Amino acid sequence: MNLTSRDKQLLTTLVVLLIVFVAFQLAASVWEAVARVADVLLIFFAAWMVSYLLSPIVSRIDERTVLNRALSVVVVYIGIAFVLAALLALAVPGLVAQLNDLVTRAPEYGDRAAREVVALQQNLERLGVPVSVTDLYGQVPARLSAFAGSIATDALSIVSATATVLFNATLVLIIAFIMLIDGDQLWNRFVSALSPELQSEADLLRLSADRSFGGFIRGSLLLGLIYGIGSLLILVPLGVPFAGVLSVFSGLTMIIPFFGPILAEVPVLAVTLLGAPDSFIWVLVLTLALQQVVLNVVGPRIMSTAIGLHPLFVFFALLLGSRVAGFWGVFLAIPVAGVINSFVRYFYELAQGRRERTQAASLLEERDAAAAAAAAEARGAAVEAREAARVARDTKLVTRGK
Repeated sequence: MNLTSRDKQLLTTLVVLLIVFVAFQLAASVWEAVARVADVLLIFFAAWMVSYLLSPIVSRIDERTVLNRALSVVVVYIGIAFVLAALLALAVPGLVAQLNDLVTRAPEYGDRAAREVVALQQNLERLGVPVSVTDLYGQVPARLSAFAGSIATDALSIVSATATVLFNATLVLIIAFIMLIDGDQLWNRFVSALSPELQSEADLLRLSADRSFGGFIRGSLLLGLIYGIGSLLILVPLGVPFAGVLSVFSGLTMIIPFFGPILAEVPVLAVTLLGAPDSFIWVLVLTLALQQVVLNVVGPRIMSTAIGLHPLFVFFALLLGSRVAGFWGVFLAIPVAGVINSFVRYFYELAQGRRERTQAASLLEERDAAAAAAAAEARGAAVEAREAARVARDTKLVTRGK
């Protein structure tokens, strides 16, 4: 059968559409299967994160002491237990006292909030704005009562959920312990069964995942720590109540990409407005300034080396991740995008004939070397520019002296 060029074009289009449809159906089936075992995968993923965070410390102890790998892991676990115990002993009493104070003063803050709502409603009525803030505020106690009642009713389920969380945390620590000891050996056994091309690509996957996920996790924890300490330094001098609790909450929520800054700001402003209204403007200005510094100055410096994504693609990854997997999609969007970015670069260079499949694992090393060379060249150019400026300044001074 002879086909015209138009028929061939239509047939090609139909085949492409069929392939796309099958790919979407396959992806939906895979996603449904993954969702059924999501809790198990989440435990192993959390264990992998813990093992990756601790792996550099374990490796350093293993290399620089007489201890073997297993004993190095035990020493690290014991050290973490002592550090956590010390932090809990120092921080928990103060946080518990602040929480008790919050519970005790809750009625006072409720009355103050009611007065603020009435004043706001009066101002809106004077301005002619047809919004009933008092009606909206009046629904809050009923909602809180219903919420408290549901909590009391589901007390058994809460206890069960807490036990489940503790059990899962124990599983995470045990699995992370095993990963720290035998993770490299298991990976090497898996890779040794592959062809040289697949071995190199598997190594690229591991390197890019380690860099993207590990760098993102460490960077996020560091940003949260910086923001929490900065919030504490702002709230304490300004006399904001419950500064410790608010700072811990702000530091933890800043770990959440995109939505974290909003979640960190709202409780701080609400408590400041009710507990220290004279400092509200200062708290608002200083916390917003702190967020800008952490997100736009400190954050990019920490994340750029690990992820290497343009901010536009970061924003796209966050939106897509939230659409696909909700909270976990937002949390994991950036490191997953970093892994995808590495493979897109690899496949592009492979298609251009600039790289062989057996050279996949060297992609990140070459990119790091190129970045280091560019940075060194930039530093050299800056030094030359400063030297030229100094020579010009000295020449100008000599000319004036004459």
